Order: sequence, then structure tokens, then C-alpha cells
Amino acid sequence: KPIIAAINGPAMGAGLAFALACDRRFADPSARMCAAMVRLGFSPDCGVTWLLPRVTNLSTALMMVETGCILDANQCLKYGLVDELTEDGKAYEAAMEYAKRLAQGPSVAVDIARRCVYKAANGATLEEILDYEAVAGTITANTADAAEGTKSFVEKRKPVFKGC
Repeated sequence: KPIIAAINGPAMGAGLAFALACDRRFADPSARMCAAMVRLGFSPDCGVTWLLPRVTNLSTALMMVETGCILDANQCLKYGLVDELTEDGKAYEAAMEYAKRLAQGPSVAVDIARRCVYKAANGATLEEILDYEAVAGTITANTADAAEGTKSFVEKRKPVFKGC
């Protein structure tokens, strides 16, 4: 299932890891992110060193774990640590809107597409992904949602997916 974060205030240490583990992150201007462990003389934990370079880039990940600097909401957006910056106090609302949008979609196709992206991001070759996508295409083509999606396209209407 897609995991969506609404960040209001600090996400530091383990909180940073939890936020980074999400598929999408919405934050309001009060958001702050920090790999705080080094500030106390400890090395990062909770998967921060695996997650950070996958969400941001190697240079930013190193800067964060080496310095323990606190990034404000705009810096978090700039470095790709958050996907959307909302108005003050609106991160939860934005995250819920996104979740509702996903809930109205074809859940099997969303799940498999998400798995393909993560598989590709974690070292699969193009050939492996093409094979994986071929199997995924066969699976999703046989769902009621795919039939509904095709029918709604032909009828020029919005599809009503049922998650099967």
C-alpha cells in the first residue's frame, strides 16, 4: 500500500527515517528535517543511511549525516526530502487529498506500478524491469479495473474503479 507522510514540525532522527520511508511526503512551513544522531555523537540508525541517498542525492545525504544540520521546509523541498510544501497547517489535508485520489484509482495497478518503481530504484536491470513489467501487464490486464478503465475511455467518461 502507498504510504504518505504529513510533516508538521520536526522530523529528526528516527522521525526522519519514518518520513523517508514513505512514498510521498507533504510538509507545511514548520517542517524541519535532521539526521540528528551525529549531533549527539552517534552514527545514524533506523535505515537513514539507506533511505537518504535514495530520496535525495548522495551529496545531500552525506552532508546531513556528517553535520546533523537542520534543514528548514524550503531546503527540504529543494533537496527533494519533501514532495510538496503546503500552507501552514495544511500538510495533513494535502496528504489526505492525495490518499483519497489513490483510493479512487485502480488499486491493483497502483500497487504493481509502485513495486516496479521500487524494484528499479533498488538495482534491477532494465531487462529485469521489462520482464517484471510484462508480467505486471498481464496481471493487471485481467482485472475488472482494466476492463472498466478501457470501457470508460471508449465511453469518454471518468472510470469507477472497484479495486479488483
